[in-house]
Amino acid sequence: MPVQALLKQKIDKTYPTVTHGRGVFLYDTEGREYLDGSSGAMTASIGHGVQEIADAMKTQAERVAFTYRTQFTNEPVEELALRLTRMAPGDLNWAFFVNSGSEASEFAIRAAVSHWREKGVPGKVKVLGRQISYHGMTLGALSMSGHAARRPDYGPLLHAFPVAPPAYAYRFAQPGESEEEYAARAADQFEHAILAEDSGTVAAIIAEPIVGAAGGVLVPPPGYFRRLREICDRLNVLLIVDEVITGMGRTGDWFASSYEGVVPDILLAGKGLSAGYSPVGAVLLREHMIQTLREGSGVAPFGHTFSGNPLSAAVCLAVLDFMERENVLDNVKQRGAQLETGLRQLARRYPHMVDVRGRGLLWGFEFVVDPRTRQAPDRQHETSSVFVQECLEQGLIVYPAGISPLNNAAIISPPLTISEYEIQTLLDKLDGALQAMERHTKQWLAEAELSGK
Repeated sequence: MPVQALLKQKIDKTYPTVTHGRGVFLYDTEGREYLDGSSGAMTASIGHGVQEIADAMKTQAERVAFTYRTQFTNEPVEELALRLTRMAPGDLNWAFFVNSGSEASEFAIRAAVSHWREKGVPGKVKVLGRQISYHGMTLGALSMSGHAARRPDYGPLLHAFPVAPPAYAYRFAQPGESEEEYAARAADQFEHAILAEDSGTVAAIIAEPIVGAAGGVLVPPPGYFRRLREICDRLNVLLIVDEVITGMGRTGDWFASSYEGVVPDILLAGKGLSAGYSPVGAVLLREHMIQTLREGSGVAPFGHTFSGNPLSAAVCLAVLDFMERENVLDNVKQRGAQLETGLRQLARRYPHMVDVRGRGLLWGFEFVVDPRTRQAPDRQHETSSVFVQECLEQGLIVYPAGISPLNNAAIISPPLTISEYEIQTLLDKLDGALQAMERHTKQWLAEAELSGK
């Protein structure tokens, strides 16, 4: 008989076994303490081991843990829908709940296609994304994602949706180009992608307000999303904004869409919605989309068995209660400023750490072997994975980011409840890992010079 049966990401790798978590820390069976500097996968937003969330889960489980959406509604999911739509920008007045960010993306595709079918335009079926992006691991979600490392899992089964260039100033802004000029040019590239495909076949475009794992916190220049909104309105295309990472306070506002005052037609949320205490995702839709369905078939797109289950909804409500009572958004702004200052100070000390970028408590940067030319380490070095391991040696968890050949970025996204002292502890641990990375990057540069690359 095998000694283990759980299939892991890297099949033969030995992973630490977590025993428990408290606040921003996790502990393993060897007694090691880890500062969770990435909230797992940008998920554990109020920290680990919050008793009142466990209590809310227990209370709801004792009442009813599951109802099926075509047979019943339930009080927690009705209340959660109202709270989320009141927090959301504009007239995003309707909510549907799923089990993950990937499922939220899939529902968004179905909602967009249904919208145009109900309006008598059944040929609008494509959803266009960007070359550096990630919207989930399911077939449809990955089809609209520009994530070359994950797309091969499906091979030719993915839809061949064309994708637009990313908004990535460090790599793609032209010399002397202002932020305003680059924002306009980057958004116009999305318009060109729509027109090249024929806007009469395009149901929607999808974009993350800040690109997470695919790029390592790529923040678009101001004005980029306002221009995307204008383009979509002019070309009669829906705008889907994927806030699975950025939503629920990560950037200092409930939703990052608020930064430019943009109201998408469909907004996706997840991860921080339950703070990792239960699998859940949400899709918020504008009033005009529901009106189209109401005037047509009167039927919403199909969901899933666990859509809108009362247990997950009760957990989300408890998380929101906790965040509001503890003024977590204020903490994000204060600790985010502290983290930004610390990261920029480290970047001045370590020249191979470049382009510190982010907002709130979502920050990223990348490594280069030559700051002058911005040359990234060779893809074979798997820079982001090396950095994750160096951080782990310091008792710090960070998230690897970037797509080969630019697999050279990292994400720092601690729980939104992190304290001033804990931010400094995070920065101290990061300092130790960056010292080790300087040795790696200098060695890689020497190797590149010897090989003539």
